[in-house]
Amino acid sequence: MATDHVIVHGERGCKGKKQILEPGAYDTSALDDDDFISSVTIPKGWTVTLYEDAKFAGRSRTLTEAGDVGDDFDNITSSLTVSSPDKETIVKVGDSHKDGKGSPITIEQNDIDVDAKTLLKLTQKFPPRYEQVMVLSFTMTPDLPE
Repeated sequence: MATDHVIVHGERGCKGKKQILEPGAYDTSALDDDDFISSVTIPKGWTVTLYEDAKFAGRSRTLTEAGDVGDDFDNITSSLTVSSPDKETIVKVGDSHKDGKGSPITIEQNDIDVDAKTLLKLTQKFPPRYEQVMVLSFTMTPDLPE
């Protein structure tokens, strides 16, 4: 198995249409199709977190081994993150204001040696509310509108 990327598959059993993903955050527009993922191929030590909704929202499922995503997550993933043991993950969260004129916020994990199960999750868009499972060293940079 390749060790420098994750593969998401459109059919169970790691078959069907596939897309190769390197470490990073993938919203709906970055995926080949919305709601097509049924199984994943994951290298040892990597983590994939699937989100039911776009912009890393809604229910989530964290996977660390290759296989099917489960009946309750089959063909519903709209965004996901991929983390490797040695590469940081960057997540962009946008439209944080109810009027749709919010600016994106970039969240970068500074310490790439942090356990892959750490999570900073946007739980409410407006007013912005976050849930942090573990204290992390990170940099948050708002891109202010002009």
